[in-house]
Amino acid sequence: MRCKITVQKISSTPIHYDYQYGLASMLYARLASANITLANEIHSHQGFKFYTFSNLILEDRIPGKGGLNFTKAHFFISSPDSEFIRSFTEGLLLEPEFFLGKNKKADFIIERVEILPQREFLDSCMFKTLSPVYVKTMRKKDGKLVEIDLYPKDSKFYENLHTNLTARYEEYYGHKVEHDFFDVLDVKDVKPKRISIGNSFRRCSLMKMTLEASPELLGFAYDAGLGEKNAMGFGCLDVV
Repeated sequence: MRCKITVQKISSTPIHYDYQYGLASMLYARLASANITLANEIHSHQGFKFYTFSNLILEDRIPGKGGLNFTKAHFFISSPDSEFIRSFTEGLLLEPEFFLGKNKKADFIIERVEILPQREFLDSCMFKTLSPVYVKTMRKKDGKLVEIDLYPKDSKFYENLHTNLTARYEEYYGHKVEHDFFDVLDVKDVKPKRISIGNSFRRCSLMKMTLEASPELLGFAYDAGLGEKNAMGFGCLDVV
């Protein structure tokens, strides 16, 4: 299930390019406003979190220095859990002002929330990323295992995409994918990104990719995101 949130900027100050962590924090706060029980369950859950959100998609862009300036923009939140989306949208409408900076001055206000029709999938689909895909692995360096962020040029990137997607599917639904196959047929327009999350940076990628997989997996990737750290705004997809 997916909703589209249209916002109007009310601050004259540009939004910092690294707004993703701030947006994730505000979305969680809005969920807590509407459904504190669900918010606490998500916060305390040690496994995967089954939602994702997109970058801000600017409907106009005002030239300026030091950040993003615009009048209107929109973004998407999606999850396979319809109750989760309903609680999110209720929280957004209860408290429509968003504060992305530390000064608690509203940067933009929610203008409209729209629940989108559910998509149906066949066994192949071309996606474009609405937020960068993040994938990591562990590799030896100087005799020690260290965490490495992966880019699409590394074959391990695709192996881990599949492993992560099926693991999240199985945890959410409580059973394995009935017909599990996964193949990346094409990747293009790759744009490496470096995103600040808290006190660290994550190397990730925007791209278009054509996936061949079971319709259940493709639908789950669309609803819950692709790759890791989806609840921090990574791996949100749209259909080309």
